[in-house]
Amino acid sequence: MKLAILQHQSVAIWGYGVEGRAAADYLHKKCPELRFTVLCQQTEIDDKPWFFLTDVVDANLLNQFDVVIKSPGISPYLEPAKSVQCKLISSTALWFANEKDKLKAQVIAVTGTKGKSTTCAMLTHVLKNMGFAVELAGNFGKPLISCIEPCDFVVLETSSYQAQDGAIQADVAVVLNLFTEHLNWHLNDSNYHADKMRLLQQAGQVVLNAKDDNIKTFVQHRGLSEQHFHWFDQHNGFYELNQTLMYQDKALLSRYGWTLKGAHNLVNAAAVMTVLDVLQLDVKKALNSLKSFQPLPHRLQPMGEIDGVQFINDSISSTPHATLAALKTVDCDKTLLLIGGFDRGVDWNWWVEAIKKQPPKFILCSGQNGEKIHHLILKHRIKTQSIWQPSLKFAVKKAKQLAQAGDVVLLSPGAPSFDAFKDYQHRGQQFAQWVK
Repeated sequence: MKLAILQHQSVAIWGYGVEGRAAADYLHKKCPELRFTVLCQQTEIDDKPWFFLTDVVDANLLNQFDVVIKSPGISPYLEPAKSVQCKLISSTALWFANEKDKLKAQVIAVTGTKGKSTTCAMLTHVLKNMGFAVELAGNFGKPLISCIEPCDFVVLETSSYQAQDGAIQADVAVVLNLFTEHLNWHLNDSNYHADKMRLLQQAGQVVLNAKDDNIKTFVQHRGLSEQHFHWFDQHNGFYELNQTLMYQDKALLSRYGWTLKGAHNLVNAAAVMTVLDVLQLDVKKALNSLKSFQPLPHRLQPMGEIDGVQFINDSISSTPHATLAALKTVDCDKTLLLIGGFDRGVDWNWWVEAIKKQPPKFILCSGQNGEKIHHLILKHRIKTQSIWQPSLKFAVKKAKQLAQAGDVVLLSPGAPSFDAFKDYQHRGQQFAQWVK
């Protein structure tokens, strides 16, 4: 929606987190005459000059406004958003309608069930080293609505929440992988996959993972035109082979040539290199930049060694697939795995079967879904010792008691943190504190 139209409407911002605050700042700056309302909790009210309303948000309240700018965490599949008559829009849609053409920046939007943040940070690092002005925005980085200064590229980390309304007009859209997550928001797999893949609707070029069956199935069933599709992780392009980044038959980067762990990060690097190739940039120059890229916090982050025991913080892990990838970076026979957290209704049966041949030395389950996972492990008769602890703090304490010199204690929960923590950063920080 254009600001010229919006400023004549009755407007509310629903949700006052990071993105809601950024949207309010944007409207105040761009439409100083607009008197909008922020719908939020009493504890969120600050000294900003707009009107706050702390009433219970229901359909009747929302319908008092012509336009409501909804925060991404509010699901359109649930009440009251499901049945309102007012127009619901996102701050992302607002930015694309009013700012993209002004900035003249190319937007590279990256989504996927796991690996988005690392891939976006890696791509931003490489582009900056090549001399471009780059904004890292979206779910990781600054809110997109705050990107109003000219630049060459906007690298947009895109969650399924942000892709759902189909408003993103990416010059290059990237889908890293497609598993199952956020079922409490999307309600089912079908909605989740469809919402993720709406990123392709208005994209100029599309970069997809050739080894992801869910992506390939979606493309085939929807009959999407592949004229502007570019596939990574296949032999005629950039791909991972035996812990090495390859281009066709040439080895480019081994796992020893940079600081990131795991084959999955070399697949992320293959996606980055494919994007640069699509943009017709110098991939040889980019390869040198990859070698200097440092891992992000809470992503297989080494926390040091205590009494011969290594501690690794992978708090970002919010799906069983991410936990499985993390286990491939350690010696399972010497690993004590900490899993569990907020229960999104995700199926863990397949994960338990996947670790059956080479399970961790100990599995310590905690959090809202921890007891459920613990009973699954017992049911499948995995040859490991599974221990149920009511909280992550007690699980960490137990792991420290059980660990011997040469072992690894790996926090890779496979679940979100909202059952006990503000976010995954808070969970990772608490883990580091308990370890010390």
